Amino acid sequence: MMKTLCVAVVVLSLTSVCQPASLACEKLLKPVDKGPDLSGGWYLIAISSDVCLVTTLLNSVFWPSFAVDVTSKDTPNIYDVNFKVKMYGYCTNETEQYFYEKNNIFSVSSNNTPSGEPDVLLQSGCPDCIVVKDTDIIDTLMLYSRRKTVTAAELKEFETQTECLGWPTPQVLNTDHEYENCPALDDDDDDTDTSRLSLMMYQRLKNVYTEPLKCLAYDFLYYPRLAYEWVRQEWDNIWPF
Repeated sequence: MMKTLCVAVVVLSLTSVCQPASLACEKLLKPVDKGPDLSGGWYLIAISSDVCLVTTLLNSVFWPSFAVDVTSKDTPNIYDVNFKVKMYGYCTNETEQYFYEKNNIFSVSSNNTPSGEPDVLLQSGCPDCIVVKDTDIIDTLMLYSRRKTVTAAELKEFETQTECLGWPTPQVLNTDHEYENCPALDDDDDDTDTSRLSLMMYQRLKNVYTEPLKCLAYDFLYYPRLAYEWVRQEWDNIWPF
């Protein structure tokens, strides 16, 4: 009797833990009903993806800062988005047009109509943040804020969103957002500067080399787990009882 009671307590405890977690994920992965006004400046705080090595190497080697300036156009729902990137003191920028409506952000075709799969704005408890899910080339989740940094609680919520997707811990990017007084990456033809950049990348990677290794370990374990789940589901389909 006591053994049965203990088992029942454990099962009920696990159920009570799993249900709120599932409900939390359902809420956090739900698109916003209507996104905010995107006009103005945003800083990219953190990023995660379903391909761990991509975002890890991005931060471990290039260590970039990203910011965007969004400007509405005369055409309804059309915005100019100026992307600014800084890396080891060098800057570059590029402007593209997007179509934004409700909770979707589309690329724009030549006749100013939405094109391709949209980026989707997800829920966020941060009052001046947006969470963007992009499925263009690789699946990514990005946390933007009006501020250059966010609180630990706000970052933790974003981390929970990535966990709900089964993705690795987000990479928190560089917070150096001074884009006005830095040499342009695109115009850099100086061999000395190129060597300097390469050296700084090497030094950065040497200091944080454990991060790509963790990522490789994560991917190494992830795919066997995925294969196991597939086999288990197929087995359950063959032998349902």
